[in-house]
Amino acid sequence: MSIRWLLSLFLLPSFACATIKPVSPGPGDVFRSGSPCLISWATDRSDSTQPWRNTTIYLMTGSNLNMSMVMTVVKHLDETNMTSYNWLCPNVTPNANIYFYQFSNNGIPTGSTWTSRFTIASYSGNTTLPENSTQPGGAPIPWGVGRLVPPKSTVPSSPIVSPRSHPLPTRPCETLHHHQCMGDASSTDTKNSATPPLRQRIVSLPKLTREIKPSSRGSRGGPNLSVHLLCALATLSLVL
Repeated sequence: MSIRWLLSLFLLPSFACATIKPVSPGPGDVFRSGSPCLISWATDRSDSTQPWRNTTIYLMTGSNLNMSMVMTVVKHLDETNMTSYNWLCPNVTPNANIYFYQFSNNGIPTGSTWTSRFTIASYSGNTTLPENSTQPGGAPIPWGVGRLVPPKSTVPSSPIVSPRSHPLPTRPCETLHHHQCMGDASSTDTKNSATPPLRQRIVSLPKLTREIKPSSRGSRGGPNLSVHLLCALATLSLVL
């Protein structure tokens, strides 16, 4: 058995079982929502306890004794071969110094490690103070509970049209009553002074006349023109 093989057998577990120690973010760090947020850590092989080849990083909030997860940042990281991870900070509320990262291995909370608290500011850089100035146990460490801001949904609005509705036809002015036509004209003239007012159109309808003709009884004993003439002559002769 060679000495080189023995050395490799002795050193391999120390590389595989390196302990993760978060470096950043640190106290006082501020990141804007939507901007790159750097997470970095150091690999400490002097205190090897378990292999960190399946690491999950969570964005956390809350107090030291009652932590709550805001969201998962990344899964399945082999942190023995890398020392940093960059991502975009989400839109959260409140924008205070109440957020931190948790590193967990193989999805097991036991043996997790955490960064210091940092601030996620708004898109414009605005920040607020933490809700609590001390921990529930009295430690002078500000904290609060944050959450994600849901994205705004933009749905274009469309008019609601009944399937049975039909547009009303526009009636010409002559079919309207006088006050309706003049009312439309006055409103149109008020809205647009450059347009001459609408005037009522007068439609002349032909007058229907009934011609009454004298009735004629024909030759059934009714008086005719010759009888009337004879009576007139006789009356004239008597007068003379």
